[in-house]
Amino acid sequence: MKETILLYNFTSKISNSIKYVAVQMGVHIRTIEPNQYRIPLGLLAFGSSEQQQEYLVDDVPAFDDSMLIFAGFSNPRLNQFLKLLSKNNVPKIDLKATLTEHNAVWDSVTLHDELVKEHELMTKQ
Repeated sequence: MKETILLYNFTSKISNSIKYVAVQMGVHIRTIEPNQYRIPLGLLAFGSSEQQQEYLVDDVPAFDDSMLIFAGFSNPRLNQFLKLLSKNNVPKIDLKATLTEHNAVWDSVTLHDELVKEHELMTKQ
């Protein structure tokens, strides 16, 4: 599995900075559009466009938050990527996750909602 990053709702400036780091590290990037939000995350990361076709819909509850999903990364490579993001002055991204066996069957909306809940819990004072 090739290391892959799924990008959601980034400005072009931040997206370009993330892509710059990805190119340096040989990581594949996929920018995800709202009509792809119901495709299982595992298929988004590693599936073909033919496999994804049956999940494409236009009436998906969309979200505007920026979100980043890392797929196929070892811990050292993930840490290296995150350090390079910081070194390249990419602003902190609150909603980020790694693809796991558990969440690979989720769609983007489900993961987004879970990450929002976790972030709210972690930032409560």
